[in-house]
Amino acid sequence: MSPTPDARESRAEVTGLPWTLPGLSLRVAFALIAVPLALSAAPSGPWPVIGVALAAVTVVVPRWRTAWLLIAVLAFSALLEPAEGVSARLLALIVGVHVLHVLAGWMLAVPVRARLQPAVLLPGVRRLIAIQLPVQAVAVVILLLRPEQGVGAMAIVAGAAILAIAVLVAVFLLRPRRG
Repeated sequence: MSPTPDARESRAEVTGLPWTLPGLSLRVAFALIAVPLALSAAPSGPWPVIGVALAAVTVVVPRWRTAWLLIAVLAFSALLEPAEGVSARLLALIVGVHVLHVLAGWMLAVPVRARLQPAVLLPGVRRLIAIQLPVQAVAVVILLLRPEQGVGAMAIVAGAAILAIAVLVAVFLLRPRRG
């Protein structure tokens, strides 16, 4: 038996929350973004299927952190992108993996049965937009300036950049905490 509209309104007045979403909605949003990205951005062969499987595992058990493995698969697929100037698919991939990262973090914090007030997500959405605006602009410039020859060199530079980021993350994660 569901509560009457009056009961729902009085509950909203008591809690001060005008309306909420189920925690499950974060997982649905993750799947709605991850599956199309996995099917369109991952290279051919088994990678689209692996991407969809990783998305499914992430939605079912976020604490296994397979979302970041999916993000890595999608990000490395960008290295296989042919040099053709600005690619809408690559720009969508950049914003898509960022959105997946944010959603995966939220999925770790919000239980599936919880109620979530959308206003709580606004600061994170604002940060995502504030980061993506310059990132997309830089990506367009880099894609326009990317040389047609020497794609192997670009892959080496990208690999070195990924390695440098991994080292920085390891340094920050392994340093002793003060407190």
